[in-house]
Amino acid sequence: MKTSKLLLRLQHDIEPYKSKVKSNPNCLDVNNKSVQCAVSRYNLQNFHEILDLSPDEVSGDVDVEKLHDLENRVEGYFELHGPVDEEFKEFIKLICIYLTFMAHKPLHPPGIEFGDGTTVYQEGDNYYCTAKKLHIDEEYGLCRCCVACVKEVI
Repeated sequence: MKTSKLLLRLQHDIEPYKSKVKSNPNCLDVNNKSVQCAVSRYNLQNFHEILDLSPDEVSGDVDVEKLHDLENRVEGYFELHGPVDEEFKEFIKLICIYLTFMAHKPLHPPGIEFGDGTTVYQEGDNYYCTAKKLHIDEEYGLCRCCVACVKEVI
């Protein structure tokens, strides 16, 4: 599948969220480093990128098997870690597809620090995650689809 075709599908599927997606008022301050706020801001940023991106700005092909694997992993993740909010699950699935196949950015925002001391960070054009090694073997772990490279805990 062409990346431009996938983008058009994402834009169509994410359009209904325009009236629903709002900034979390508690997370507007970029100095708020909580995991929830960092992820919320990242998802909002990528939501806008999807809507603003032109099919002419993307090129290449998407491995359909990898796309289906990611979609199935999101489904399984939400089933395991529910409760399942179908709208939220679909929104997250669209964001994950965009990050993986178009933006080539990690599924968690660079700079995030998880409570256990692990983090996602960027060095040059490369992304690294010190948590990936801990979660990559989980049954529905999204780490397998994330572009961040495995990095030992610093």
